[in-house]
Amino acid sequence: HIASFDRISLGLLPSCEGGWAIAVSCLRQDEGGWLHIHANVTVDEREKWAHWLCRSLRNILQRDHPKRTRWNAVCTHIEKVKSFAPKVDHVVADVFVGPVDSSKMRLKENATTGVVDFLGKFVPTPQNVLPPSCAL
Repeated sequence: HIASFDRISLGLLPSCEGGWAIAVSCLRQDEGGWLHIHANVTVDEREKWAHWLCRSLRNILQRDHPKRTRWNAVCTHIEKVKSFAPKVDHVVADVFVGPVDSSKMRLKENATTGVVDFLGKFVPTPQNVLPPSCAL
C-alpha cells in the first residue's frame, strides 16, 4: 500500500523539493508521519526556509489531498549536517505532516502549519511567506 510510511528521508542536494509531493502522498493516511528534508540553506535564512518549507508542504496537501483538511506541517527541528560553502549549510529539517490530532505529534496550538523554535515555542507560518534564496 503506497500510503503506509511513517518516516521518509529526502536527502537529495542541493534540494529535494521535487520529491516533496510524492513523499507526502506516501505518508500513512491515518496518522501521517515525519519527513526528514535535506537542503543547502544560507545561514541567515534558516528560519525563513523552515516557514517556506512548511507552507509549501501545506500547499501540497491542499492541492493534492483535499480530504486531508485537518492535516498540518510542523518543523520541529533543523540540524546542521555540515558546512557546504561560506555562509551556506547543509541542513536537515524534521517535519511532521499529518492530522492535527495525530498521536505522533501533538501541539497545544491549533495551527495548521508552523515551526517550533529553539525554545520549544510554536510559531505559526504566515500565509504569504516568500521563498528563500535557496529555493529552486
